[in-house]
Amino acid sequence: MEIGKKVKIEKIRTSAGSEILQDIIPAELFLTIVLNNNTVSIISCSPQNLIELTIGYLINNGYIEKYSDINIINFCEDLLVKKKSGTTLNARVDVNCKKINLDNLKYPKFVSPACGSADEFMLQKNLPRIKSEIRVSPEVILKLNIETLNRQKYKKEFGGLHSAALFDKDGNSLILMEDIGRHNCIDKITGHMLIRKIEFSDKIIFTTGRLSLDVVYKICRMSVPVIVTNSSITFSAVVLAKKMNLTAIGYARSGRFNIYSNAGRIVKE
Repeated sequence: MEIGKKVKIEKIRTSAGSEILQDIIPAELFLTIVLNNNTVSIISCSPQNLIELTIGYLINNGYIEKYSDINIINFCEDLLVKKKSGTTLNARVDVNCKKINLDNLKYPKFVSPACGSADEFMLQKNLPRIKSEIRVSPEVILKLNIETLNRQKYKKEFGGLHSAALFDKDGNSLILMEDIGRHNCIDKITGHMLIRKIEFSDKIIFTTGRLSLDVVYKICRMSVPVIVTNSSITFSAVVLAKKMNLTAIGYARSGRFNIYSNAGRIVKE
């Protein structure tokens, strides 16, 4: 599936008037997630890594407790439809799980690329306090932004995308995910790690998006000990990060960063 779509535009320049050009902009797909025959969510997302997104979303939002509880995952390619207008793509993933609890869930819900998906059902799930002995140097934190920006592929081609990247404690890049939604990037990282059985407790995630409550909640569900962004963080996110023993770092760019919670994991010589 194409992650970028070609469109005809009229470009206006104050010095040279207007001209008709072709531009490439991000594609947007509506992904319907069906859990044990219940449609739980419709996610606006980029049309790639949809299995990883589905697994990460269901785990991070509390619909499923463990990846091992999943029995069957079916990507319904025959339901992938391009409408005549050419503006909307639809896909569906069906998941069968042996242990779920959808009590008090009001579904289906729409997850926008802008605002995430925090709700009462998600936030009432108990979070484990993060236990990790990881120690990270400031030099590692400072290079994450550059490493992530250098590895972005689709954003360089047509813009409009967020990224999340997984690193080890030494700053080695393990995987990068891109999407129109910053929270979708986190879910895709989660799905990738679960499918490949990658350990969570000694990793760092870098994101280009703001750290809001829903994003920090997802990181806590993953038990990843350090989350870093080159953007801002909200007050509610900081409160949750402190409570869950998550090290949250913001504005990590241009030779500086701010530690908002649990600074002991950052080695300051």
